[in-house]
Amino acid sequence: MRADRAKQLLKNGVYRAIGEAVSGTGALDREADRSLRVLMYHKVNDLWPNPTTVPTAVFEEQMALLGALGYVPVSLERVRDHYLEGALLPPRAVLITFDDGYRDNIQNALPILKGHGYPAVVFIPIGFLDGDRPLPHEESLRQLGVRNQTVSWDELAELEAGGVRVESHGIGHRPVSELELAEAAREIALSKLRLEERLGREVEAFAFVKGSLADYRPEHASLVQQAGYKLAFTSVSGANGPESDRFRLRRYNIEPYPARTFELVLAGACDLISVKDTVPGTYARRAFNTVLGTATR
Repeated sequence: MRADRAKQLLKNGVYRAIGEAVSGTGALDREADRSLRVLMYHKVNDLWPNPTTVPTAVFEEQMALLGALGYVPVSLERVRDHYLEGALLPPRAVLITFDDGYRDNIQNALPILKGHGYPAVVFIPIGFLDGDRPLPHEESLRQLGVRNQTVSWDELAELEAGGVRVESHGIGHRPVSELELAEAAREIALSKLRLEERLGREVEAFAFVKGSLADYRPEHASLVQQAGYKLAFTSVSGANGPESDRFRLRRYNIEPYPARTFELVLAGACDLISVKDTVPGTYARRAFNTVLGTATR
């Protein structure tokens, strides 16, 4: 069994065990404190081996479960209005997001989203919209013959026409914490301008690359605000309330979870695991992945 597959099974088991234990205690936060859950996906395909991928059938099951469990997918515009104008979101509101702009988001995820009538958002690193250059964390997979292609500039219109709104994920897919402050400001601002030129509308949201507390700092959230964005999203696990910082919104990283684990994650029963997204937790997680041989760039 490959190490990444073993790690996934381990994570599913840990999430399920913690989730069931917390759920059984009745210790979950009040629903009023969880007005928005943001789901973070990357790839949706059936290639193997392929970390950060949700198989197409699992993605379809998860989208069906959202409705069956009473969750309501909402648009980015509604989330913006919630945080800027105090507009109410429906109970159990969910924002579906994708990072990195993989072509399988069009090929596999988009038809499923359209079938359910769900809006979504994709965060694009614009440095990979031209040519065939792989994302940094895809280079080792290319050597194994696994090709996860990204969309092109011309395909952005297809995403938007299908109800998937295009927003910014920077330029070179590098955590802003690794950049000089001036270079981080350039990535944040220039990616917005370039996308706006192409899309013919304002780009309002930014997603931090990797996005744990080790991957951005308070000054980077300020740079996002100064560049004119309305919202920013991290990868720190958890739900958001009406008083959440709109430039540090949390997201659940969604993986190939069995149905019950998916349900527990959405309910907040696994939020204790957000310790992995703290600065010490991030470095510990990366060290563990290095030992296991599942580290990515």
